[in-house]
Amino acid sequence: MSCCFENTLHYSSPGHGDWGVVRIGMLAPESVQLFICPSACGRHGAIGAMKQGLKDRLFYLYVSQSDIIDGYDDLIPEAVEEVLEVLEPRPRVFFLFVSCLDDLIGTDHEALLSALGARHPEIAFRMCHMNPISLGSRTPPPVSIQNNLYSLLAPSEKRDEGINAIGNLEPTAVTSELYHFLSAYGVSRLRHISQYETLNAYQEMAGSRANLVIGAPGRQAAGQMEERLGIPWIFMPVTYDMEEIEDNYRRLKAFLFPDREEACDWGPARERALQAIRRAVKKAGRFPIIIDASAASQPFGMAKALLTYGFSVVRVEAQDCMAFDKPHMEWLREHHPEVELHQPEHHRAVLFDRRMENSLAIGVEGAYLAGSRHVADLFNDSGMFGFDGVCRLMRLIEEAAEQETDLEQLINGYGLVV
Repeated sequence: MSCCFENTLHYSSPGHGDWGVVRIGMLAPESVQLFICPSACGRHGAIGAMKQGLKDRLFYLYVSQSDIIDGYDDLIPEAVEEVLEVLEPRPRVFFLFVSCLDDLIGTDHEALLSALGARHPEIAFRMCHMNPISLGSRTPPPVSIQNNLYSLLAPSEKRDEGINAIGNLEPTAVTSELYHFLSAYGVSRLRHISQYETLNAYQEMAGSRANLVIGAPGRQAAGQMEERLGIPWIFMPVTYDMEEIEDNYRRLKAFLFPDREEACDWGPARERALQAIRRAVKKAGRFPIIIDASAASQPFGMAKALLTYGFSVVRVEAQDCMAFDKPHMEWLREHHPEVELHQPEHHRAVLFDRRMENSLAIGVEGAYLAGSRHVADLFNDSGMFGFDGVCRLMRLIEEAAEQETDLEQLINGYGLVV
């Protein structure tokens, strides 16, 4: 495996997408969104919102060339009033999204928020950014929207034994042994933003004793929560490596319950995972496997784990490599240099010169670029954690091996345009 990360003109395939800032922002209970942007910037978001059933909470203020030249600060409060007039019940949270263009114009966001907040004190207004030009910065859109979500939590005088799951866009599957682990030490709730329908109920998360950051974009928000709410945090990205899973649980125990004796036996959960691996290797071991970064936060880590288990991983599709996944990439370069590394957004991807129809792809974008007939339907480690995550991944691989996938139908079903 040779390192080939190159910053070039980007190609965006039909398989590129899933959880964009629109959908992530919609996790905030009782919230609506107003995008202030040229019409071309809003097209994808509007179509995606319609396909995902979110259009009734999404509004647009399209700015013209003359608006851009003259400034559109005065148009925004008027648009907010128009939105509020048609909404019943009124929202408790109002996200104002600006595009890359606003980074160049320099709208006075603080003054705008102050004026809107004074006019509607019962509504929490937040400025959000959909500016891909900031992807290489410290606060790209996936990070800034997480910051906005958790900024809605107010300091709480109460503190209970609950734990917040932060950064992961869907709650951990109820089948995960993580719940058994927490329960063994007296923790009855693993809280996630998606569990709340009202802003008042959502405030419960401000009283949790700790944050378990599962999704990397939530790390900055967790740091802010520690400063503002006094909630400590630990980062533990999803891994499919058995040894790493055990080490993660040891770290989590030391972080949450340093003075408590060991209360969990991982033997049964580990054995279930081993059995699932054996079944999946037997059924899918003959397939060349492609791993796509849209499926996992640690695609190189997933490749390492699957190769260790006996699968034939031949390619990783990743635009870049997160720092916490780099040791896995180095392991691949040393132990399996034959594994290909490609950037799915590289301009050469449009040539479609790396087709591999007989492959089994984990992730939709890698499947699209390779023309894979077998696809393990996974996005963003959805619901995965611990040994149960390994079991669920193995089931997805087995299901993919058993039947061919209608990739066009799968992509359309996801609404991958936001």
